[in-house]
Amino acid sequence: MYIPPKALSEKTLPPEVLRPDRVCCTHYEDFGLGEKALYVGRFGISRIGYIPLTAITRVYKRLGVTKGFFEKGKIYGTLCYLVVCFDGKEKAYHFTHEENLDVLLEAFRENTTVPVGKV
Repeated sequence: MYIPPKALSEKTLPPEVLRPDRVCCTHYEDFGLGEKALYVGRFGISRIGYIPLTAITRVYKRLGVTKGFFEKGKIYGTLCYLVVCFDGKEKAYHFTHEENLDVLLEAFRENTTVPVGKV
């Protein structure tokens, strides 16, 4: 069953363009990169929202560190986020594995004209 994704930006894509693009997109965890849009996971559902590539001004990776736990804060974990700048705002999306985020950013570099990395 096909559930149409919801537009997260002010720009939208028509349904006749959106459906084949989402079906044929390349998957990266809960995310997908198609020819026309970036599909993001929300509320535990994979690729339920989308941002057209024409609305995206920049994407980059943000790394963070969890609060220390075990033995008085001596063990830390890293968190990685995909930050997407669109419509004058920034939105960060959590990735479970940093390797998958690196592969997605490399796909952005190769397949789109969207700038990757911070200014």
